Amino acid sequence: MISEVDGKIVKLTNLDKAMWKDPLVTKGDLVHYYYNMAPLIIPHLEDRPLTVTRYPDGIEGAHFYQKQCPPYAPPWIRTFSSPSKDKVVDYILANDRATLVWLANQGTIELHPWLSKANNPDFPDRIVVDLDPDPPASWPQVVEVARLVKGLLDEMGLASFPKTSGATGLHVYIPVAPRYAYRVTSRFVGFLGKLIAAHHPRLATDERLIKRRRGRVYIDHLQNLPGKTIVAPYSLRPQGQPTISMPFAWEDLSLIDPKDFTIKNPVPQRDLLQGMLGLNQTIDGFVPLFKED
Repeated sequence: MISEVDGKIVKLTNLDKAMWKDPLVTKGDLVHYYYNMAPLIIPHLEDRPLTVTRYPDGIEGAHFYQKQCPPYAPPWIRTFSSPSKDKVVDYILANDRATLVWLANQGTIELHPWLSKANNPDFPDRIVVDLDPDPPASWPQVVEVARLVKGLLDEMGLASFPKTSGATGLHVYIPVAPRYAYRVTSRFVGFLGKLIAAHHPRLATDERLIKRRRGRVYIDHLQNLPGKTIVAPYSLRPQGQPTISMPFAWEDLSLIDPKDFTIKNPVPQRDLLQGMLGLNQTIDGFVPLFKED
């Protein structure tokens, strides 16, 4: 099937293939979702090198991560070349709806953009606090730690924006001016994690070894290192249910359940993360509080 998307030709194939079986979500549904969500997703992907997770035969089949733009990609897809060890990787830049539709037709479920943009790759404009519960800790404990993160950032005078991870955790974005190296933004989150873990040791931890987390919520700063990514807002996740990494308002933190956000929900009318786009906050006053090389 040949489709025209905003003036670009996209070949669509096997649209009846089941990506999820219960509830049934076909590849056609996947394409339709990313087509409809493009106005909300693209501002969070634009000019950001992208890693995707592809499930050509649905979530029960084999999957793989893809960084390199394949040679058979349409010529209109934009890329960004970045050195990686002994090779150069040509990352896709999902800057338009047609690219999203093409990716969905390739069986792409997850979208993982960089925290920095291609025109300033070494300096992220987003910091992310990744809250990951270690069982038996679960969503209620994540909510408690998220409140602590929000309170600490409020005291620092920093605006923050939450979203569900689409799995069991939560992500808190802190938009910043793109002038801090990844080692600085990573250590900033490490600093936050140490503060919270020190005051709430039974609830939160910054311990990297899984066996030492003991049912607490891990505050992960390592997702802010070069080459690491966090799943995009509104991206689908390859869970048992077709869940979405969904932004929400802080005042709704105690009201939501991550499992409520799936591909079956109506498309949101507005982007709850719009307020962080282009918000160039600074963390200069806090850098002396954590050690740098």
